[in-house]
Amino acid sequence: MSSEAGPEPAQDDGTPDATTPPGGPGALPAAGEPSQFLIAPNGVINLGPVHGGQRLGNHGIPGGRSNDGRVQPREGPISSEEITRAGAGFAEPAWFPEALAELGSRVLFLTGPQGTGRRTAALNLLTRRSGSLVLHAVDSDVDLAEWRPDNSEVRGYLVDGLRLHQPPKRMVLERLRAQLRKTQAYMVIVLSGGPELAGELRRELDITPVLCEPPPPRAVFDARLEHAVPNAAERARLHAALAPGLLEELLVPELVPAQVAELVAELASGHTDADALRERLSFLAAEEAPRLLHDLREDADSLAFLLATCVFEGLDHRLVREEANRLLRLADGRLDSELVGSEAEERSRPNPEFVFRKSLTDLLRDIGARRHPPEIQSSSGYDYTAEPVRFTRHRRADVVLRHVWREYGHMSRLLTDWLKSVPAEDDLVHPVGRVMGMAARWGGGRGALAHIGELALHDRRTTRGIAAYALGRAAEDPVLAGEVRHRLYGWSNAKSWQLRSTVAYACATEFGVSRPAQALRLLRRLGRDRAQDDAHEGTVAQAVRNALITLSLSGNQPAVFECLAAWAEDRSEDGALALRAFQDLLTFDARWFADQLLGAGDVPEAPERITGLIRRTLNDDSLFPDTASVLLAWCTQGALGDDRRGAAVEALLTALARVVRHGELRLFVLIDESDERHDVRLAGGDIAREALNTWRYGRTA
Repeated sequence: MSSEAGPEPAQDDGTPDATTPPGGPGALPAAGEPSQFLIAPNGVINLGPVHGGQRLGNHGIPGGRSNDGRVQPREGPISSEEITRAGAGFAEPAWFPEALAELGSRVLFLTGPQGTGRRTAALNLLTRRSGSLVLHAVDSDVDLAEWRPDNSEVRGYLVDGLRLHQPPKRMVLERLRAQLRKTQAYMVIVLSGGPELAGELRRELDITPVLCEPPPPRAVFDARLEHAVPNAAERARLHAALAPGLLEELLVPELVPAQVAELVAELASGHTDADALRERLSFLAAEEAPRLLHDLREDADSLAFLLATCVFEGLDHRLVREEANRLLRLADGRLDSELVGSEAEERSRPNPEFVFRKSLTDLLRDIGARRHPPEIQSSSGYDYTAEPVRFTRHRRADVVLRHVWREYGHMSRLLTDWLKSVPAEDDLVHPVGRVMGMAARWGGGRGALAHIGELALHDRRTTRGIAAYALGRAAEDPVLAGEVRHRLYGWSNAKSWQLRSTVAYACATEFGVSRPAQALRLLRRLGRDRAQDDAHEGTVAQAVRNALITLSLSGNQPAVFECLAAWAEDRSEDGALALRAFQDLLTFDARWFADQLLGAGDVPEAPERITGLIRRTLNDDSLFPDTASVLLAWCTQGALGDDRRGAAVEALLTALARVVRHGELRLFVLIDESDERHDVRLAGGDIAREALNTWRYGRTA
């Protein structure tokens, strides 16, 4: 497909940056650039014209997602997969029956620290009470006085992390219960706040929020192990293989369910050696971080390598070492505990450029990491062999970075300067954005997002992509989610094209995918008519199109289509952007559109509405080539065995043939000419030929 983005301004490193924002290869190449990229929470998306299969490489993207890499929705439908996972191996806590009975009033308030299994318990409460898997998430900034149920099919609503500055009025709560009762639905509200809020609810509404206390770790362990290893004999074998007293040592009362699940996963994988378990389990890392940093205080090389591994764990050891060396140069002595004092000492100082200064093996041993066997990794459109570096202990990276950020104030500035200037490589954006987002949660305070704001103003696309991923990660925190939302809405109307493009990038991260309605509102604001011939505005428009594709492919097709259909009604350049995004979706969500055209979809009057939008693009000279290319590809794929797409394009062509104008005529000519050149008959070729014959004999409608 051709792009309307125009050339990207020169990058600050003198090299075209091949990401828009980074997320993997492919995405509507802009004029003068080899390619651009799309943030896609579980995949890499090529937005060029397609006449065959797509190669879809998967990349894990941090932020707002479950432990297995799936995005946790903050608004809209909750997947049946997440609900099923929540019930798998669920150990019912002592307070569960009481909470289940309280939910009979239609609304239940849950409270408790993060990490205690609040979301898992809430999902189990909703499914148990409603007997349904049709559950929706409600965003944490909801105004309960204004909220209304989505539709009559939803049986349960989860508000995860609601922040109440003051309790709702009694009348609001009663109206909420009445609305839920009318639709036979229930709502669990997980409160984000301390005991003061619970006290206010008791005083104002005579409601005592249920304190979410996890079951004893041993009960969680037994339930999860039974689910992970259904065979009783195999479970007995695993228990017998453990050293006496090891479980009692590990299953201390302070463990939360997620930590117990980690232990179960290790045992289910066959790891029963006591020393190996102690070495690997993440919940033993917290006490090690201060000791590890203390042991490396006199070794700047190992300190830099430790920090680089914390950020880039899982990437090739050569890249990790390059970044460690870059950090050392940038630190300029700030990682050295002592400075040389006299001229004599200066002469005897170890040579920092000595090539045999420290081996990789020594560095790995110092920080408790290993170099793993070669594996294939991808970056910027090509594959390469990597030998990834990973810590022996799970989550050591997060624990060390959190300790450094919170305990060593001057280090945060050095880390920010280092990470915002990483090379413009796609595979570095995800890990750096992840760390920057977590740092916002570690730091807190009024300036928690200040370092991300600096990145969002950068001219380089990879740096703005880092900011987008960081915002998605930061928004996992219910408190920061409000500030992230506030900033994005402000930036969406800013004069700065850098800020507005960052907003579009963020809509394609977990922030947007988990809040599709908010993301679509932001993208619509970004699409307001501007100087479209400006290269920078083209960058923003391109990012908007990419984000719409990501949102659609993440399971939000009806919402995205409804947004584009309404958006396209604007006959300005603003509407043209929506039509170009619609063209993109015809390529990359073709299966969904085929179902809609055949009447098997979930959008009212979909065949007529899709046909109408296609007519618009066919009769616009600037849009015709891309739409014609997509539809010709559908005809070809239908001829090559894709019966679903073939039937859909035939239904579409039949509808188009009823009213033939210039654009429809050009399409039919193109299909007819292509049909004559192919060895197989194109799907819809006969329909195009018949329409042409009708037109030639003057019998147009």
